[in-house]
Amino acid sequence: MARTAHAPMELAADDGACRCCGATARQRAVWTEVYADTGQELRRCGHCAAAYLAPDFSEEALARFYTHDYRRLFPAESPWRSEARFFAWRGDRPIAQRRLQWIAPQLATGARLLEMGSGFGAFLGVAAAARPDLRLYAIEPDLENRARLLAAARVAFVPDLQAVADASVDAVVAFHVLEHLPDPRGFLQTLVRILAPGGRAWIEVPDVMSDWRSRNYVQPAHLSYFSAALLQRLALSAGLEVRTCGTHPAGGVLAENLWMDVRRPAQACARPLAAAGVEEVCLLDARLDSVGWGMRDRLRRGGRAHDLERQEPHRLGRLRHH
Repeated sequence: MARTAHAPMELAADDGACRCCGATARQRAVWTEVYADTGQELRRCGHCAAAYLAPDFSEEALARFYTHDYRRLFPAESPWRSEARFFAWRGDRPIAQRRLQWIAPQLATGARLLEMGSGFGAFLGVAAAARPDLRLYAIEPDLENRARLLAAARVAFVPDLQAVADASVDAVVAFHVLEHLPDPRGFLQTLVRILAPGGRAWIEVPDVMSDWRSRNYVQPAHLSYFSAALLQRLALSAGLEVRTCGTHPAGGVLAENLWMDVRRPAQACARPLAAAGVEEVCLLDARLDSVGWGMRDRLRRGGRAHDLERQEPHRLGRLRHH
């Protein structure tokens, strides 16, 4: 990463294509990424109304980023003398319980549940305690930390989505994962493959239209920024049936996130991603243009850059904004 002890992040060749729909026309450069100074810029697609960072990292740089640098973007902001206090501060388990209350009633006895990007394992730990009948699976590349909050949950970890057989799971959850993926629409299409007919998926992402006020909100771990309208159109284009998509029903600390509940129909059919209307694009432009970059933001950016330069990678960093 730039301005750290590690090598700068190599960027891939820039093809000018939107991350969500692939369009190359009507792409607008909004402003440069300043959180970590990677050399990327935030762009807005005039075809699908996506906001995304570009260019991509090279494959090697992306792998190195998640291996070495990702945790250093979100260091714990206060010293913690115990792991229990650290996780109590983060609130992983209470948040997991809020999510589970919207999901558990929809899961049949013995359902096969896969979590994509299970992080420290809080959701699976809570799910196993509340519903011991569930068969739990997970994908999480952080081998060192993925079992910290699993408690007694029995979870079968699989290496990646390619290792999940067709129609082999009844439910998928992905909390703050879609924005990390280079190909979000491709992930939604994979859900169609791995879900059994009638299977459900619940997806949670930050809402680009929520009340964030600093350009530091845009950072290199989050490659895409979704509105409810875009998220729904992406799911429909992948062949999923959208049951709900909008402001998070749990509210509270999750209020500035989007919540989407989708179903895999018996006959799923992918289709082209529908274009956004002019009004949707204009609303997104107005939202992005409203985010300033004043002296306070510059000072925070300078302080964060100093922290990144002097710190060693934390064993316990703020892995995700869960």
